[in-house]
Amino acid sequence: MLTAFGIAIGVAVLVAALAVDAGLDASIERTVAAQVGRANLRLTAFAEAGLSGRTLAAVDAVPGVAVAAPAIERHTFLLTSSGRTSDGGPVAILGIDAGRELRVRDLDVVRGWAPTKLAPDEVLVSERLAAADGLEVGDDLTLLGAGAPVRTRIGGVLAGDGPAAGSLGRTIVTSLEIATELSTPDGGAPESADPTALRGLSRIDIVLAAGADPAAVEAELERTLTTEPYLLTSPNDVATALRATTADVRATMALLAAISLFAAAFVILNTIAMTVVERIRELGLLRAAGATRAQVGRIVVTQGLLLGALGSALGIVAGALLAAVAATWLRTAGGVTLDGPVVTPWAIVAGIAAGMIVALVAAVEPARRAGAVSPVEALRARSDAAAGVRAHAGWLLVVMAAVGVLAAVLVPGIASSGALSQRTIVVYVVLLAAVLATPALLGPLGRVAGFPFARVLRLEERLARAAIARDRGRTTITVGALVVGLAMVVALGVVAVNARTAATAWLDDVVPGDEVLTAIAPAPVGADGYESEIAAIDGVARVTPMAAFDLSFEGTRMPAVAIRGADLDADGRLTLLSGDRATALAAIDAGGSVILPAADARGMGVGVGDVIVVATAAGPVELAVAGIVERSFPGASGEAALVGWGDALDRFGVLGADAFIVRYAAGRAATAMPAVDDLARQLALSPAPVARVAGTVGDALDRVFGLLDLLALAAVVIAGFGIANTLSMDSWERSRELGVLRAAGMSRRQVWRSVLVEAGILGVIGGAVGVVTGLVVGTLLLAFAGGLPSMVQIPWVTIGVSLAMAVGLAMLAAAQPARIAGRRSIVAAVRGA
Repeated sequence: MLTAFGIAIGVAVLVAALAVDAGLDASIERTVAAQVGRANLRLTAFAEAGLSGRTLAAVDAVPGVAVAAPAIERHTFLLTSSGRTSDGGPVAILGIDAGRELRVRDLDVVRGWAPTKLAPDEVLVSERLAAADGLEVGDDLTLLGAGAPVRTRIGGVLAGDGPAAGSLGRTIVTSLEIATELSTPDGGAPESADPTALRGLSRIDIVLAAGADPAAVEAELERTLTTEPYLLTSPNDVATALRATTADVRATMALLAAISLFAAAFVILNTIAMTVVERIRELGLLRAAGATRAQVGRIVVTQGLLLGALGSALGIVAGALLAAVAATWLRTAGGVTLDGPVVTPWAIVAGIAAGMIVALVAAVEPARRAGAVSPVEALRARSDAAAGVRAHAGWLLVVMAAVGVLAAVLVPGIASSGALSQRTIVVYVVLLAAVLATPALLGPLGRVAGFPFARVLRLEERLARAAIARDRGRTTITVGALVVGLAMVVALGVVAVNARTAATAWLDDVVPGDEVLTAIAPAPVGADGYESEIAAIDGVARVTPMAAFDLSFEGTRMPAVAIRGADLDADGRLTLLSGDRATALAAIDAGGSVILPAADARGMGVGVGDVIVVATAAGPVELAVAGIVERSFPGASGEAALVGWGDALDRFGVLGADAFIVRYAAGRAATAMPAVDDLARQLALSPAPVARVAGTVGDALDRVFGLLDLLALAAVVIAGFGIANTLSMDSWERSRELGVLRAAGMSRRQVWRSVLVEAGILGVIGGAVGVVTGLVVGTLLLAFAGGLPSMVQIPWVTIGVSLAMAVGLAMLAAAQPARIAGRRSIVAAVRGA
């Protein structure tokens, strides 16, 4: 039963991984359908100013275009009755032309009335936002606007999260007029009904006429649209981008599923090998009675298949439950909101196939060795026969290969992605090498691990170490599952602590302030900007405007940030890997220069002093590389290049600041921050202390890695079953030895303690090898994820917990075998009963 439970856990992790993977696919399809609808193409604004009504009119005139639906996407905040921003977080605004929009996608209204034409003050809210903030049809809703608050009324509630992406379900659909009014300080949309007067469009979704050639329409769009920069994509491009954001989570879950199956194979291999030892006389009698080698082998293989069938059945049920827990815990992955797991027929078939195949492969070696035993040898003393039928640890190579092939066949994306295949193979090889190296380490590690036990239980420690060294192959397989499980726990700990450091390090190394005031629309900078008003508050030392936008380098989108170099210099921000810091920061303020993040500089093959050419609406712009930094502000597709405000406003079409970073005078934050926050709300800015941003980022990472740790712990639990099995069988095989020791004066408690000490030493050995292996695997995973940091952070807490867990789990698993061994009578033990 313990073996079946071990198989069940391995299958459960696989089923859960496949169910969450299918759930993410379904969520991505739903998200794409909600975003794109029936559109065949999407025209997205590249410049901050957006697309104009003239571009919309030009798209309408292209042959083959049946519908062109414009939209404005913005973020803002709800206002409470007291005029303060709601604590629920930002909301996504989607401004639409209802007549055109409904020809592109259906807006599923669950309450209220269908938006055939949105009234000037009418909005639709998503079901999730309505539930979170207690909103109902007919309620008044006040939105924070760039010029003044905008009062609206809820006309309906949309199903689910609504059609906006990346909003965590906090979506509001408005008319184009309201969206324009929210984002422009000078009021709303033009009074004219002429559609060419529209401005600031974020995108235009295009539905082609029946029979239209997409390639011909794209070519005509590229020929016609020459005045405003844009990106042209298809629904497949949107889906591909969303899948790319979830690739790492899905690949790691798939890897952990394969590792759990690998750990289950250890248990099956060891259990069946020990069962052959237990039944060696029975098998010898069958051979003497005429059974062939093949028949004896088939008996053992059938036993493995029965264990696999039982474990697979239990694993399917457990996998469905684990998938529900995983989806509830994860909630989002890479910007995709997970609706829930989907236990597909393929997941069930894959779970059953995996359990059966792993059991079959693990049973082949014990079956072969059982069939190879001659009747005469089998009928000798048990100890002599046992030495000839114990499975070799070398068979793990075959088991590992089988599990790897299973992962490639059963888990989507593994075989089709070279990077994922390479990462999986490297991790597998390292884990297997660690397991196969364990026999050579048993002697020295056993002495070290036994030292603390020997201080108080000398006799028991010597007996335990002798039992461990008696059969190194069995010990290797027993400890192997523990090594594999703990290695993945530690490896994920390495990745998690370094990911958290990397995700928040830019806050300490780059952000020149204590609080970030985010604008819902580009805010004015310079002499007439908001920073002078904020800086006038007593206790404010400095206010730095910044804006995020995109540049185009050799046809590739490159994130950029406009920043004031003098403020970064005065605040001590930025760590330069190449170039002089003060000179580089002064250069971007002077104009014509850029500071590149290290990853971009490597990808471009440029260094300090080189010139890069970026494309803009006004033509190509040359920028001299003034410096290369270790880390920069994060962007949508990597770290951002840094440019000065002069270039941003004059050459790159930036309209204003997206945020203002406030640095408080020493010891003045507590008194100055409330005043700054009050002024920020009056200026349509949303305040967020840097510490809160770090906490939010850390919480999101903790949620993802918490799930992965849970899946990795499955392998550790499987290892516990393996240890319990091994020690149960080991104490049975050593019953005569223990009986003789009992007859010589050894007490029941000493027998009980010797089994527990043996488990403790196994736990220390497995923990030590697992921790070292985990550090190696974690470092390799960091390298595969995009390069090693300058200093790899070591998760000491995870290592300490892992070692304690290894010893504690091993001794807990040994409690029942130890109790049985201690209770056996001397006569029964000597007789081998």
